[in-house]
Amino acid sequence: MSTRARRIGVIAVAGAWWLSLAVAFLLNRGDDVGRLPVLVPAFLGALARGPVFGLTGFLSSLAGLVLAGLIGLAWYGLGHAILGRIPWSDGRDSHDERCFAVAERALLGAAAWSIIWFFLGVVPLYRTPVAALTLLAGLVQAGSALAHARTSRRELARAGGWAALALIVTGHGFALMAALAPPTAKDTLLYHFALPKAYVAAGRALEVPHNIAGYYPLGVEMHAVWAMLLGAPFGPRVSEAAAGVALFLFAPLLVMVVYGWAREAGADRAWAATAALMIAWIPSVYDVAASAYVDLALAAYTALAVRAFGRWWTSLEPRHLLWIVVGIGGALSIKLSTAFLILPLALLGLLRALGTPAAASGPRPAPVVTAASLVGALALGVALAGPWYARNWIRTGSPVFPFYLGIWPAEAAGWDLERSQLYETWFSLYGDTRTVLDYLWAPLRLAVAAQPDQPAYYDGVLGIAFVLALPLLAWALWKRRLGAPLGLAIVLSACLFVFWLFSSQQLRYLLPALPGLAVAAAVAGTGEGGARRTASRWLLLAAAALGLPVVLAWFLALDPVRVVLGGEPRDDYLRRRLDYYPYYEVVNRELPPTATVWLIDMRRDTYHLDRPYFSDFIFEDYTLTRYVRAARGPEEILARVQADGITHLLLRHDVLLDYRRSPIVDERRSRDENVAKMELMAAFFTRGTRLIKGDQKFWLIELPRGAG
Repeated sequence: MSTRARRIGVIAVAGAWWLSLAVAFLLNRGDDVGRLPVLVPAFLGALARGPVFGLTGFLSSLAGLVLAGLIGLAWYGLGHAILGRIPWSDGRDSHDERCFAVAERALLGAAAWSIIWFFLGVVPLYRTPVAALTLLAGLVQAGSALAHARTSRRELARAGGWAALALIVTGHGFALMAALAPPTAKDTLLYHFALPKAYVAAGRALEVPHNIAGYYPLGVEMHAVWAMLLGAPFGPRVSEAAAGVALFLFAPLLVMVVYGWAREAGADRAWAATAALMIAWIPSVYDVAASAYVDLALAAYTALAVRAFGRWWTSLEPRHLLWIVVGIGGALSIKLSTAFLILPLALLGLLRALGTPAAASGPRPAPVVTAASLVGALALGVALAGPWYARNWIRTGSPVFPFYLGIWPAEAAGWDLERSQLYETWFSLYGDTRTVLDYLWAPLRLAVAAQPDQPAYYDGVLGIAFVLALPLLAWALWKRRLGAPLGLAIVLSACLFVFWLFSSQQLRYLLPALPGLAVAAAVAGTGEGGARRTASRWLLLAAAALGLPVVLAWFLALDPVRVVLGGEPRDDYLRRRLDYYPYYEVVNRELPPTATVWLIDMRRDTYHLDRPYFSDFIFEDYTLTRYVRAARGPEEILARVQADGITHLLLRHDVLLDYRRSPIVDERRSRDENVAKMELMAAFFTRGTRLIKGDQKFWLIELPRGAG
């Protein structure tokens, strides 16, 4: 067979592989892409009915956008200033790599500002004047860098132009619009915004009772605190818009990192852009960026660490260790799961120190020095994130609280060993992987069958681009075209995937494993010749582009355009997006300031609540279930609730009073016993109480005053 025939055969096989994956993917998209014929007319009809534009609302969104943009400049300014005080020379010549230079400086500055805001919360100095002064300091540093270095101005302009192109061409534009809208995503209302709002109100980083997420490392949320403080003089709408965009900024920074890393590794411009779009067009990337979640920041810092490790591996130059420190410190200040990256880095670094020959240029350092330098970098990265874990240790007795209480006992209000174990079990429900076969076909199932808001299907959408790229990566590895740095990136991505596979298979937790694979695919594609190179790139682009109709469907279902442009009032938007929001309006406007509301199965949305509250974390009916199961009559429950200072209940009765779904039902008991307990609970809800507002799903109940 001739060479041309073989190439045609390879392209035909690749095309058939793409077609089969695309068909399988689209067949599983009935809940989003399949609804586009309904969503598009509904969206256009809403715009036609109007109003679309309102000056007050538009100015609030614009002010939030400007404030967040200034925070991004302050990141860059501090990052540039830090690097200017460290002997440093990267030897970059390519204009395209300056995109990476700007992104890494912004990420370094963001990590540094996060640490600063941690300690400002301890002092305590969460005040608007302090936020303004810190912003001014960051802008002065950014202005100084741009004024005294023509190169820096060109870097920022080129990087900003590329980021703008990403916003226009990819789903990032939709994500930016959604990030400007009032928040409605569950975790954002639970803690990404709820905790910063509580911190701003208190002026310090207080311990919020029963919100166990407050014990997570909150490195990214510190920027939401900063944004909310800056927006406070202009009203809550500006504050939340600024906070949303500030956290969104990590999305274009991640795309810039991937593009610059690919160019630096040897990919041409077209393939480097393909790598960036493989990331930017992932539907779950849009969802994270639009929802003020933190996983894209985690992915960006992970990419910094992985890239720096590969460069250190080939040269053993200590200067690369700085970015390992930044990557590990930044990532570990976001999520404890970064430990799954530190472990393979340490093991691979030890192997490099002990057995791998040094590069031809320069003498080889002693193995103990090489190993010690990497371990020191990892330890310093851990130390940068250490304040978060030290805080937990002081507050609870465990640095890794609320996890692993069976190994490291700890205490905090609203949490115990049983709930910690339930939490770990709850995480394991994602992916529904039970057999060896489930693990083996997980990548394919992840690519074609993943669904949002369905734990058994990974709670997100990845798309088919990365599965399509696997043969290209395997061929490049077989032919040894990638080199050691990208080979290590693939190994580390595989390690992260395996850790993910055996922990919580929630799709957004997998995002840190993807940048290295995208860059390796770009370099592998650049190494192909002629028609195969062009065909491979277009097939990958077409595969990645299948994520865009998913993103469009999600965006149209959200429909944030009118509220961002000011045509739709904030409360109207929230009523449309959150079916329980009218009850929050009643609570906020009609209940006395002394009222304390018990939220039961209400998603623990405390961001939109302006009255004192009690709510269990994650397991939102945990306390009620314990009270009901232990009580002999409704009076006992009422007495315990009144002793807790609770005056009102806001609950989902459609769940609690449904025998098939109620948490009160205990499978270890007979049906008669369970029915009796449910009747007892119903009596607690109705005997002597007053129904303030109710429908087929929710009840807002006033409890009787005095002793039960």
